[in-house]
Amino acid sequence: MRFVQSALLLLIVGLTASATDTRPNENFSARKPLSPRLTETSAPDSPQAATPIFLPQQQEIELALSAGPEHLRLEATVYVFGKKGYEKIRSGKNGFTCMVNRDGNQIGDNDLKPTCWDAEGSATIVPVMLRVGEMLAQRKTADEIRQDVDRGFSEGRFVSPRKTGIAYMLRGDVQYDPKTMAISKTLFPPHYMIYAPGVTNADIGINMDAYKRHPSLPLVYAGYSGGARTAYIIVMAAEDKGHLH
Repeated sequence: MRFVQSALLLLIVGLTASATDTRPNENFSARKPLSPRLTETSAPDSPQAATPIFLPQQQEIELALSAGPEHLRLEATVYVFGKKGYEKIRSGKNGFTCMVNRDGNQIGDNDLKPTCWDAEGSATIVPVMLRVGEMLAQRKTADEIRQDVDRGFSEGRFVSPRKTGIAYMLRGDVQYDPKTMAISKTLFPPHYMIYAPGVTNADIGINMDAYKRHPSLPLVYAGYSGGARTAYIIVMAAEDKGHLH
């Protein structure tokens, strides 16, 4: 009798595992359908230090500012990435902070994510990204970075956004070719990111089938360091001459 019960249990588990799950995974589904590569933030199978991507300073400044709407660029705070991590090279006046986010580099990809956060994001999410940049410069592994960020949230060094706000990514996710010192391709199109800590795709009524049919639908992305604590609702940006870079 016990054998029959065990067999039935294994059958049920197998059927459950083989069922198609149409729910998008917040860790990477927002970018996966439009990119040839996965962008999940799970650590590699074997611990290995990331290789930081360095750009000439002026090129990094221009790329960082290209993430924001034109009217916000002149007075935004700007960080650039160097051998010790991110360094503030300009203090802004409008509450926005622009930098070329390298959060994904910890898992071995070589894409760059120029982003401009509003005042709320500058106070909550930017400190996380600055810490990630510091640890990337120290050649820390993805697992070491994740553990450090998790401790930062549990100890109160980091906090989730406390109110609705926006991060602009009007340049999209890009790939940089160090040989030609140029952007080689756009990996994910321009978009807006609305702070949504703890929100899931199910909360906003999105599943993968719907997203595949209509890629312009909003989608929750929680693949950055901090996971659901720094989650965003991604909304695609319409083409606009005012966003030319």
